[in-house]
Amino acid sequence: MRASQIDLYRFTITFYARFSALPTRQEAHMAHVLQKRPFPKQLFEQLSKTECQHFIEALHYTTEAESPEDVKGALSRFQNLFSFTRVIGGLARLSPKGSFEGFTNVINVSYPEEWLRLYWQEGYFEVDPVFQAALQKPGTQHWQSTYKEASSDKQKKFMAAAKEFGLGDGITTGSADPACRVATFCSFASSNNVDATHYVPLVEYFGYHVHLALLRTAPKNPQSTDRCVKQLTLREMNILNWVKNGKTNGEIAQIMGITERTIRFHVESIFSKLDVTSRSQAVATAMEHGLPNVV
Repeated sequence: MRASQIDLYRFTITFYARFSALPTRQEAHMAHVLQKRPFPKQLFEQLSKTECQHFIEALHYTTEAESPEDVKGALSRFQNLFSFTRVIGGLARLSPKGSFEGFTNVINVSYPEEWLRLYWQEGYFEVDPVFQAALQKPGTQHWQSTYKEASSDKQKKFMAAAKEFGLGDGITTGSADPACRVATFCSFASSNNVDATHYVPLVEYFGYHVHLALLRTAPKNPQSTDRCVKQLTLREMNILNWVKNGKTNGEIAQIMGITERTIRFHVESIFSKLDVTSRSQAVATAMEHGLPNVV
């Protein structure tokens, strides 16, 4: 082992002692579920000096994250440092029996917005082999390995569609906490084949700290937004649809054949129901909660 690598190992151990913040009660419960793990010395032995430095850098910003924006920045940094072109993370809400009930917070770094819209609209979460496997047995998956078990036409259609959006292969890691009725996930994808031997251990280790950051920075009452979303009228959903497509109030009024004043009234109603203050926030909330009317 090179001296430079030994120095990095020592630095990493010191890093944890100094910079790991005290967990919240929810984080502590999740950490208990995942159990304590020994320091993965073998993980760093396979990395070059530069990769070690990059990894520690990404890990630093993850442990320091205090907001969803901070988590997004850390995920983006990891993507830029390693060979991934698509990254996303977030939280999912679970039923008392542990089944999927919906997404509560999605942090999209580089997944195409059109793919996310299609994913919600087509209900791909019901046939996505990786997502379904993550719900049944949380852990780290190499997509191609999981895809080998997929056999239905709907699953094959999903995989073909994903590939068209640059999601040909990837690694997803997730953790579920039935007691808190929440699951966290993060996916690192590429249009090309991923070197699973090299990256699965790296993503798994990094993902553990991403999960804690996601829990730490999650909205305190995410379900309240879901209830407000469901209060939107069909007309408000149609207007939000046009807002998503970049139309102004005047343009929407012409399209729908009503006055611009009426459009402003409905937009203000949308803001109030979704508890947002801007058009972009309204669209983001709608996308996050999978509203099928938003195209």
